[in-house]
Amino acid sequence: MLLEIAILALSFAGCGQFFVGFVSNPGGTALRITGTITTVQMGFYDDGHGVSENFNAVAFADAGAATTINFCGDQRGHFPIDQLLRADFNCGLYCSTLIAVTVQS
Repeated sequence: MLLEIAILALSFAGCGQFFVGFVSNPGGTALRITGTITTVQMGFYDDGHGVSENFNAVAFADAGAATTINFCGDQRGHFPIDQLLRADFNCGLYCSTLIAVTVQS
């Protein structure tokens, strides 16, 4: 099995983008961030197969520090500016998959 993976990996080595990785928890773990939304920007990335996908870069401010998370797809409707929100998500290779958004008081 390992030999087959190595041969397959070598056959793709000449392609533009090449990634080999192993996941110890394929089910993923939901992460959570809470903060006031300061910016929401649209962006695009190449998925490595010539397909351009969009994402939203959302900045959460908490106690003066800002953290930006890239969420897959157009999620702008979930993130109004100056709202205190909690977002639950799963990290991905290019962007994170949004699970839920909750308004905080």
